[in-house]
Amino acid sequence: MLNSKEFEDDQRRNTEQRRAMIKRWAEYVRTHDDSEWSRQQNRLIDSQLQSANDVAAAGDTDPVQFAAARDRLRDR
Repeated sequence: MLNSKEFEDDQRRNTEQRRAMIKRWAEYVRTHDDSEWSRQQNRLIDSQLQSANDVAAAGDTDPVQFAAARDRLRDR
């Protein structure tokens, strides 16, 4: 278990890593064509949905909760 100092350090590192990732992503979006990065995003999202569907089909999750979450995402 982490003490408070270790927890704060861990949180700080996590925040720094997230900010660095956001900056890298923003730079990537600025320097690449919209169709290129949007196609990559579509592949990522599709693969995540496929994984979620596979997990649901295997019975590793509550199908009712999964369908509700899926429908909320579709309605966005």
